[in-house]
Amino acid sequence: MPTRLALLGFAFVALAHGQTVLVKPYVQPGDGASLSGADVKVIEWLTDQTPGEFTVEYGIQDQPMRTAVAERDQLDFDGPKPKPAKHIETPKPDPAKDPALTIDELKAKTVASFGPIVEREQHFFRYRAQLSELPFDSVAVYKVKLGGEVVREGTFKTRASAEKTVRFIAVGDMAGDTPEQRAIAFQISLQKPDFLVALGDIVYPGGRVLQYMHHFFPIYNDVAAPGRKAGAPLMASVPIYPVIGNHDAEMQKLSEWPDAFAAFYFFSVPKNGPGTGPWNLPLGNNAKNATQFRKLAGVEYPAMSDYSFDYGAAHICCVDANKYTMDGLQELSQWIEKDLAESKQPWKFVCFHQPAFHTSREHYSEQGMRLLEPMFERLGVNVVFAGHVHNYQRSKPFTFIPNPPKRNPRGLVDGDFTLDENFDGIINTKPKGVIHIISGGGGAQLYKGDLTKLAEAIKKEHAQNYYDITAKYISDKHSFSVIDLTPTSFELRQISIDGKEVDRFRITK
Repeated sequence: MPTRLALLGFAFVALAHGQTVLVKPYVQPGDGASLSGADVKVIEWLTDQTPGEFTVEYGIQDQPMRTAVAERDQLDFDGPKPKPAKHIETPKPDPAKDPALTIDELKAKTVASFGPIVEREQHFFRYRAQLSELPFDSVAVYKVKLGGEVVREGTFKTRASAEKTVRFIAVGDMAGDTPEQRAIAFQISLQKPDFLVALGDIVYPGGRVLQYMHHFFPIYNDVAAPGRKAGAPLMASVPIYPVIGNHDAEMQKLSEWPDAFAAFYFFSVPKNGPGTGPWNLPLGNNAKNATQFRKLAGVEYPAMSDYSFDYGAAHICCVDANKYTMDGLQELSQWIEKDLAESKQPWKFVCFHQPAFHTSREHYSEQGMRLLEPMFERLGVNVVFAGHVHNYQRSKPFTFIPNPPKRNPRGLVDGDFTLDENFDGIINTKPKGVIHIISGGGGAQLYKGDLTKLAEAIKKEHAQNYYDITAKYISDKHSFSVIDLTPTSFELRQISIDGKEVDRFRITK
């Protein structure tokens, strides 16, 4: 097939022998879940469809290098149907019932400024190389060459054993080609994290390949000179663990867009999830697109939707909480319960996109994950992380019993709260209950509003469903969560777009 290469607005490297590197090599977690044996990582990159021979060398710093084999797949996507993409999340509140906020006002709050994209066919080679037998607690180096020329060389940390200190980032709602996204990426790089958990809605508006090429890789990977206006090449050294959000899997369907669900092409995660079931992302009724997707996603589908891993003293369980999951939530919860119960790690965290508890008007009725809260409490989950709501919220520690234990027709889950009002995260650092963090300020347009007025409006609309759980609320600045973890101490710092600390708290064992 002849190469079709267009200037898509992202950085690329054209080498002397003709093949063009469109996305530089970047580091992914790979199929490493437990802290037994050795670690593994995956290096991935994209080129045009000019054939070329790559060499991948890797090893532990200051030790002999080994060679990894790069496997190549061909990615071809037809042009889209002449149907406009959905660029706005449908607002939930009904203005007839709630005159405080009209539909137009909600649209103004939720619409994001996405960079322009010229729709076209897409043709790439995707290369993947697995780096195996990496000892824990080490610094690894890698070098990718094409025809003797170095495409990228870098370093990354292997996963830390349970007694080591680690630092990781949690942030969602990230990539829409916005100035805020670039500034946040740069600020994240200054924190020098070991890894990053992307809390869903990784790429706007619909998680397509074309949108990754325009809105994601140019800001987080292919950045020559890091800065507030450019972003930072985080992916060269920081593995990203993806959580599937609605813009990654629901906003633009595979049946309509051949390049949808692109997260399953560009990330590689542990393969220890529940497998196939009624909770899985549906592929639609376009047999051609579904067949191509399964072929290109390979074992990442459905593995990427639900998986867990150990890193340092943490056990982190990542769960797809989109609408389709709710139909199979009871079955999926059996895997979640087994996963959390079997972990012996000192700290347990759960990550999903749609928050179960928050104080914002947007997405308030998406409360299905509340049904799992008693399980989280019983199995020792310390913190639940989510995105979806485009701001930062920290709850007070609390326990929750669904009453009745089901969603009502509006999607709400009522229940009984018991709050720990004594925990302050400074002097009293032993919470009674689970703390919920929303860190959805990664770059998309913020969901703003005065907390007191929001609480009053929600209470008026939803009566007994509302409860005052919020300990910290920041909606006027984009921000991200930095977590420093030891076997006996958890500290979260919320860092704003201008590099300032806007919240901090500690939990101790």
